[in-house]
Amino acid sequence: MAKEGNKQMPEPEKSVVRGSEENKRLARELRQQRIELERQNEELRLARAEVETGLQKYYELYDFAPVGYCTVDGTGTIRESNLAGALLLGVDRARLLDGKISDFVTEDSCRWLALFLERVFSAGNKASGEIRVPDGEGGERHLYLEGASFEAASGEPQCRIALMDVTKSRQTSIELEHYRYHLEELVQQRTGELEAANVQLREQAENLSSIYQALDSIGLIVCHLEEHDARIDIFSAGAEKLLGYSQDEAIGHSLALIYPPEDRTVIAGQVQRLRQGQAMQSFDMTLARRSGARFPAVFSIHPFAWHDGRFTKAVGVFRDISTLMLIQEQLQAMNDELELRVKERTAELHESNVALKVLLKKREEDKLVLSEQVLSNTANLVDPFLDRLMKSGLTEPQQVLVEILRNNIEELTSPFANTFSAKLGRLTPAEIQVANLVKLGKRTKEIAEIMHLSSGTISIHRKNIRRKLELTNQKTNLQTMLSTNP
Repeated sequence: MAKEGNKQMPEPEKSVVRGSEENKRLARELRQQRIELERQNEELRLARAEVETGLQKYYELYDFAPVGYCTVDGTGTIRESNLAGALLLGVDRARLLDGKISDFVTEDSCRWLALFLERVFSAGNKASGEIRVPDGEGGERHLYLEGASFEAASGEPQCRIALMDVTKSRQTSIELEHYRYHLEELVQQRTGELEAANVQLREQAENLSSIYQALDSIGLIVCHLEEHDARIDIFSAGAEKLLGYSQDEAIGHSLALIYPPEDRTVIAGQVQRLRQGQAMQSFDMTLARRSGARFPAVFSIHPFAWHDGRFTKAVGVFRDISTLMLIQEQLQAMNDELELRVKERTAELHESNVALKVLLKKREEDKLVLSEQVLSNTANLVDPFLDRLMKSGLTEPQQVLVEILRNNIEELTSPFANTFSAKLGRLTPAEIQVANLVKLGKRTKEIAEIMHLSSGTISIHRKNIRRKLELTNQKTNLQTMLSTNP
């Protein structure tokens, strides 16, 4: 019936009904779309707020990060930088942006920085290294760089660089290197000391080995000190060899075992002194062997092991001095014989000395007699003829020569002759003749006439005489020196 009703409804009414339903459907769809758009708009608003919050956090983290960050383009121009980056480079961020990064580093770091940027941009890989920048106080700051290139939104290649201050770590590294060198020196020094100590230990070991071998001829006994006696605790191989007792026979027995019976009474007194800490140094005593034979020995005993106010042990060393005493007796006999020979020789030397004194006295007497004879012969045999020669009508030059001859003879026969000859020993014959004439008071011109030489030659001889007699730079008169010096 509905169908029939519809069929009976006019066409205009049907159109109105369909339009109303369509409008309602569209209105519902529009409401749903508006609700969806509002929901999407809210989500976008929330997402934008979240992104803005994230960006704010990123910028805050970027700006206040303890590590410096900056962005540099291919020309080395700084496009972005955080506060730490500006602080590390030593300038305000406003001055830093759009400036060349090479303007803020030391001169010797510019070349390395250029190589660093070239590696980053050319290879597209990461690069790292160090630069130095002024610290504003006259020093330098060491910065570690690590950078990587990327392509900006504009298509331009740029580089992000992280900067870290490694000045302290560099200083620490230098100090550590210094400490390492110092430690190596100490190690070497200590090694040298240890090597020297090892050498000393080896020497001591060798010495101990030598001492141990030498103890074969030296006895060593360690005793436990009792109230009035001493019991043997240690009996060395040397003691066995010298005394004839084995260790089993000696250990645990009284020290009287090695004393002759007549000397055993002194043991109690010795023990008391040792218990009080009195050592007994190098004293001679007689010891008794197991066979009953006796021999002289030198003994030294030292107390040790302090306990309850007194010493409880003592160590003694001894050696047989029979051979030494025999040698001493032989030496004493030789000394007595030598003294006797010395006395005899002394008497012989005394007699020889007396005879020598007599001979020396005789020689002096003979010398005096000879001197008197020479003077007498000169006065009796030479002087008269010289006087007769002077009176024989000689010319003046001849008289001068005779006078010189007389003076020379007087020189030879006077105590001055020996001194004058010794003094003139370094002169030539011509210089000796000139010196003799100077001594007689002759002047240069007179000497030249006498010797038939020029005055210049005589002057040269006089200079040579002064030089050889060491009078060159002195004002001493040559005649005075020749006449008066001994």
